[in-house]
Amino acid sequence: MKTSGRLSLVALCLLSFNEFNFVQSAKESVIVVVISDVIATNNQNMVPILKEITNYFRPKGQSGDVRFVPVVTSKNLTETVDIVCDLLATGMSGLIDLSTPKLSPLLRALCQDLNVAYVLLVDSSYHFYMADRLESNGTHVAIEPVSYQMLQIVVDIAEKEQLNSVALFYDETFDIQNTPRRVLTNVPVPHIYLPLSNNASQTEQQIDTMIKINIKTVMVIADRFNVQNFLTLLTRKRIVNFDPNIFVLTKDAKLNCPSCQGNLRLLLMTAKQSTDAQLQFIEFMRTSRIDAELETDKIKVDEAYVYDVARLVIDAVDSLTKLGIEVDTLKDLDCNNETQTSNPDHVIQSQALVSAVTQSSVSGVFGALSWKPMDGVLKYNLSLTVSEVLFEQGIQKSKVQIAEWTQTGHLKMSVPSLLKVQLRRHYRVVTIPGIPPFVYKSTNDSASVEYSGFCIDLLEKIAELVDFDYSIYDTDQVGSVDDTGQWSGAIRELIDGRADIAVGPISVMNERETVIDFTVPYYDLVGLTILMKKPKVDYSLVKFLSVMDEEVWGCIIGAFVLFSVLICVFDRLSPFSYQNRKSQWRGEGEEPRIFTLKEGIWFCMMSLTPQGGGETPKALSGRLIAATWWLFGFIIIATYTANLAAFLTVSRLETPIESLDDLSKQVKVQYAPENGSMAMIYFRRMADIESMFYEIWKNMTLKSENIGSIDKAQLAVWDYPVSDKYTKLWDTMNKNTFPVNVEAAIKRVVNEDFAFIADATTNKYQALINCDVMEVGEEFSRKPYALAIREGSPMKNELNNAILRLINNRTLEELKSKWWKKDAKECSKDEDESDGISIRNIGGVFLVIVIGSALSLITLALECYWYRVRPNRRNKKSTTSGSQPTFSETSFTSGYEADKNGTRETNMCCDSASDISGPEFGVSNRGFESSESYVVTGKVDHQDIGGDVAMSTNVHTERL
Repeated sequence: MKTSGRLSLVALCLLSFNEFNFVQSAKESVIVVVISDVIATNNQNMVPILKEITNYFRPKGQSGDVRFVPVVTSKNLTETVDIVCDLLATGMSGLIDLSTPKLSPLLRALCQDLNVAYVLLVDSSYHFYMADRLESNGTHVAIEPVSYQMLQIVVDIAEKEQLNSVALFYDETFDIQNTPRRVLTNVPVPHIYLPLSNNASQTEQQIDTMIKINIKTVMVIADRFNVQNFLTLLTRKRIVNFDPNIFVLTKDAKLNCPSCQGNLRLLLMTAKQSTDAQLQFIEFMRTSRIDAELETDKIKVDEAYVYDVARLVIDAVDSLTKLGIEVDTLKDLDCNNETQTSNPDHVIQSQALVSAVTQSSVSGVFGALSWKPMDGVLKYNLSLTVSEVLFEQGIQKSKVQIAEWTQTGHLKMSVPSLLKVQLRRHYRVVTIPGIPPFVYKSTNDSASVEYSGFCIDLLEKIAELVDFDYSIYDTDQVGSVDDTGQWSGAIRELIDGRADIAVGPISVMNERETVIDFTVPYYDLVGLTILMKKPKVDYSLVKFLSVMDEEVWGCIIGAFVLFSVLICVFDRLSPFSYQNRKSQWRGEGEEPRIFTLKEGIWFCMMSLTPQGGGETPKALSGRLIAATWWLFGFIIIATYTANLAAFLTVSRLETPIESLDDLSKQVKVQYAPENGSMAMIYFRRMADIESMFYEIWKNMTLKSENIGSIDKAQLAVWDYPVSDKYTKLWDTMNKNTFPVNVEAAIKRVVNEDFAFIADATTNKYQALINCDVMEVGEEFSRKPYALAIREGSPMKNELNNAILRLINNRTLEELKSKWWKKDAKECSKDEDESDGISIRNIGGVFLVIVIGSALSLITLALECYWYRVRPNRRNKKSTTSGSQPTFSETSFTSGYEADKNGTRETNMCCDSASDISGPEFGVSNRGFESSESYVVTGKVDHQDIGGDVAMSTNVHTERL
């Protein structure tokens, strides 16, 4: 260091000056004070104090003939030892050691060999020895350093408050840098040591490290300037949810922090001053013009400590002088003379000086400095105060003493605890809305934004278990990395520290784990799936009629009518038909069939059914026309049956798209993921990997110079060993264009032949709320969902434990059931291809039954009306008008009922012979018409007479 070099030069100049004085006064007691360059740098007034203290106390008769010669060490130990040896050769009475742990053993050995009084002020805990009288022949004594005493309060606070996770920031003020691990030795407190640096960026890195490991307590052991710089950097970062207890131990009496930002609470530990000694020290500093403006709050512990030690030595020399013992300057001491014998006078004088020092005591600035027989050292009766200091924007608002530490009583507190009341932690949460059912974004009546969904409920459950509050805001996407390595979206918010937790359907990916951390998964593995338009099924009750075109059905109906008429006409016109040759029937068996128009229609209809048409015409021409109809019907039925079977089969033969491979093999349906989505990145990277593999294979087989011609020939016959499926998929996707968002993708799926590739959760939700789309295929590239947090975040373990508890008590299952069913629509059940024909397609067959039954009922009603109700009304009308009595249905029926088991002759009036001809009456009288009434006698069968008589009665009634 430049400063230490400058001080070394000053020391050499002082040395030269004192050498001149030594010659002038042989009885002068010269005490050499070796000071560490670090201590001298941090205490600029220390050397002037040693120079001026003799001049200050001489007029008061307290100084004797003592002169202190300060020597500031350099980085080169040999150089410092040489300076001390030169002073020994010139002459000295004793040596006070305030050097370093590395130099003090050498100085102690020199003084021991040369029998020079040696006062050790270096912490003896650095060594395995104490300044023992026997070992040093009574010429050495140790004074416990004030730094060692002050560090004891750190141990007591750690044990009293049962601290956990302590970070100790230190500089060279307390000499911790030599053995930094000794402060909390054997104390069961997890802690780390972090040396303070003048480099702000390095200090900020140390602060970041402290935050990552979740430090609860910060101990800053340094001078006030380094403390101020540290607190400034700490408060400037404005770290959310990092509010540790800050303890500051300094040798300065006052601490300011003008550059500190926000509100800051710290516990300041300083040495308690003795009022009388403090005023005497201030008077000395002002009178000696070392510091004319020195105030109580500017007194430094080390400067006052040296002042008190110098006074102690002066008092010891003074006491010896009063006893008639002169403390002379020991001369001709050679460090390099190994054969130099011990001078008894030197030993006696050094022993006397050391004994006088141990028997002396002073009322020091920071307590009485006296000999402690139990410890075998001189030490301060030091007291420390612990004050709670509050800063607001760099301004000290209050300072209240809340505890005091002494060597005997240790830590005594006036408050229950030094630690501040821990406030409920507050975290900033970033989310990604618009991905239902995980996160919904809405606006309430007061125009404020509200968030809901599966992830928001999950966050609330975790906040209850971990006990923290949160504020939430949103960003447009989860985030991805660009070609320059820069991240976007929620990932960027975590990296920059603007958010502590990211909540949403965030997939755990290796590239993301390099910049952030993830909790344990809270959702099952989720992959990519395909969303397509649901096939439109045309349902029709008369689907069996759609097998043939309308023109074909029209022709069939026309043929049916035509052949019904032709059969009737042929039967009537053919002389060989039964109705034209009734006289030849012998009455055996059932009477042959007469093909009227009604019978012709019935014959043609029944011929198309398995029941058959019944009895055929008797004439050859009629049979030919019937055979023609049979052939026509057979062809039509066969054709209809075959077409119906083919029609139903073909509708099931279309192979649907059920996987990514099916999608890549067809060209009809376009497909693509959302632009900028993780699905898009997945396909792009897979295509890039295939391209890389292809280049490697190509270079290996064609361009490699390390492969011989034979090996190249063997490799040249290979087919390319890696599939280029993703390369083709990626090229097709680029041609199809990527949807800008999910809404645009769904619109294309519904209105076009388009397949949307996205997370399975996204596609599943769209299929639940939209009955026109469906999710197809198995999931691929599956990854779990988890909460994202900042890298190295201390809350990771707490969040993990909370999520595991929610999984174990099935809370997450309840949340899934709640949110997945929230917006689900009731869609019609899709027809399974393995099932039979749906009722919606074959229901028309049952409709035929319904229509046929309805027509039968209508016909029955008409028949009842025509043959029963209507004749009764006509009869009543005829009776009322006094016309000729008629043969009523009632009387006829009564008469018939009297002899229904036999036959009888019945007389009826009829319009024509045709109305009474037929098998019922056993009369054949077809082929002519008459307007006169006929009396017909015939045998009436009981089962058939009712209708015929009623008909003849009606006709007869009309004629009358």
